[in-house]
Formats: sequence, C-alpha cells, structure tokens
Amino acid sequence: MKTKKHIASLGLALACGIGVGALSMGSFAQGTAMRWVQGEYPAAFEASMDASSAAFERKDMEATRSHLAEDFATYELHGPESPKLLVKGREETIKVMNTFFAGDFGSSWDGAEVEKLGSIGNTMVQIEYDRYNMESGQITIPTFVIIQYKDNKRWREWRLRPDPA
Repeated sequence: MKTKKHIASLGLALACGIGVGALSMGSFAQGTAMRWVQGEYPAAFEASMDASSAAFERKDMEATRSHLAEDFATYELHGPESPKLLVKGREETIKVMNTFFAGDFGSSWDGAEVEKLGSIGNTMVQIEYDRYNMESGQITIPTFVIIQYKDNKRWREWRLRPDPA
C-alpha cells in the first residue's frame, strides 16, 4: 500500500514538474525576439521575399539584385561535400544565376511553388518545389530553404535537398 502511494506521489510530482517546466519554457520563448511564428513572416521580409521570388520567376536579374545584401551567400547542406559554400557576394550570385538560366538545366527550369513555413527573428523557413522540363518529362525537386535577412535584404541562404535514394 505504501509503495502504491509512493509511486502515485512520485508520478504526480513528475507530472507537475514537467507541466511547470513546459509552462516556464513557453513563457520564456514567448518573451524573446526569437519566437517561432508558424506560417507568418515579418512584413518587410515577406515583401522582399515575394518581390525577389517574382523577379527570379521572370528571370529578371536586375530586380533580383536589389533584394540581395552585398555580402549575400548561398550554402548547400546536402551532398557528400556539405556544408558547402555555393556562391558568395551579390554580383557573383547574379553571374551564377545568369549562367544557370543560360545552361541546359537552368533553361529547362519551369518555375517553382513555394510553401512558407514560418520565421524566427530574421530567419525565414520555406520549402521550394522547382519544376524542370526534361526530355523524360517534367520533374520537381523539393528543397528546404532557410533564408536569413540583414537590413531587409536576403543575406544568407541555406539549401537542403532530400537524398533521392
């Protein structure tokens, strides 16, 4: 009998401890600027994201340039050599984008659908579904993208593609 009461008391204490811990963590997270906002983005970042995405869809590199920080960089988080710096600097990024669209794979690019997931501070998270028209038919390549902003411009982009295997 004493053992059952002891187990019940211990279970109640553990449940209360977990509950208090969860509440205090929630209120701590709510009180910081790093709060996760599911499906929402700060207005300035969202406007920049929408405008830069539209410019990229049009393959308008001059408009795209205006949404990138001077020290913009893109990192790849998949593949055997990752993490890997793909491109650094706004002007170098524009050169790479122009080369991409002029190349076989880039000229086959047929747009993208973007699913915005949420934000933490200056960091936005989304999934991009890029479509390509290939000889074998259309393929879609999903990419998990983390975008960091500085001075209301894209500053860092981290790209992770699922392993096709």
